[in-house]
Amino acid sequence: MNAHTTRMASGATREQVSGLLARYPEVTAEDSSTILDFLRTGRHLDIGLLTADEALKPNLDSFMEDHKAHFRVRSREVVAVVGGIGALLLVLWLLWEALS
Repeated sequence: MNAHTTRMASGATREQVSGLLARYPEVTAEDSSTILDFLRTGRHLDIGLLTADEALKPNLDSFMEDHKAHFRVRSREVVAVVGGIGALLLVLWLLWEALS
């Protein structure tokens, strides 16, 4: 099997973020930002492999607890999803009316 390392827009790889999490909470604000960026925008496979690492679990749990405000759903995201569902239901209802 061939494992490829994906570099994120911030320049961080899964291995680099793993190293940062291993040192957590002794990381800088820039390091915390790198971890947050990776967890928000990283590939799902890379994030899954990172979260499955039992050695990192206590530090990752602590990081997630300390930065939980960054992982909350924003109100505009809720509005966008509800609006999209409403638009879809409206289109389906109009199609139902047009075809019946």
